[in-house]
Amino acid sequence: DRAEPIGYADLLSAARRIAAGLVSRGLQPQQAVALMLPTGRDYLACFFGALLAGGIPVPIYPPARLAQIEDHLRRHARILDNAQAVFMVTVPQAKGVAALLSARVPSLAEIVTPEEIDAEPAPLLHRARPDDIAFLQYTSGSTGDPKGVVLSHANLLANLRAMGEALAASSDDVFVSWLPLYHDMGL
Repeated sequence: DRAEPIGYADLLSAARRIAAGLVSRGLQPQQAVALMLPTGRDYLACFFGALLAGGIPVPIYPPARLAQIEDHLRRHARILDNAQAVFMVTVPQAKGVAALLSARVPSLAEIVTPEEIDAEPAPLLHRARPDDIAFLQYTSGSTGDPKGVVLSHANLLANLRAMGEALAASSDDVFVSWLPLYHDMGL
């Protein structure tokens, strides 16, 4: 309910700390990292931290209501299994739910919170190539199984350039979005 400014230097510093934590726990380049976090500073730090570590962020939405937990688990287990996620980053309150997911997803090695993977920044040697996967975006699965879309770094940059040209956007423009970051158009 309040604005929380995040400067580029602060975001980079937080992302480097998350990246170092993921790498120290064994994340390898091009392994999937599920992000089940609410929109906010931690989400952004973890998304960019996974990228800096060479991982592939997989945004998934946190459980909204206890009454929907069974459907939530079923849908997210399919996403995590399809993505072959090795880590899930979530809030402390959701770790119990996430543990139930790990029983259904053999690739899921660890469930952590942003605080647990916050580490001293270290030099990271991974450098993404244009055709590397930037992130995996899944549909909600409300009309069937969730479907994944692979987005490369080149795809994202081409899309941003096209939108920038179509809108005649410049660095002086400010945009506002109401979409959550795990929504297919939120990112």
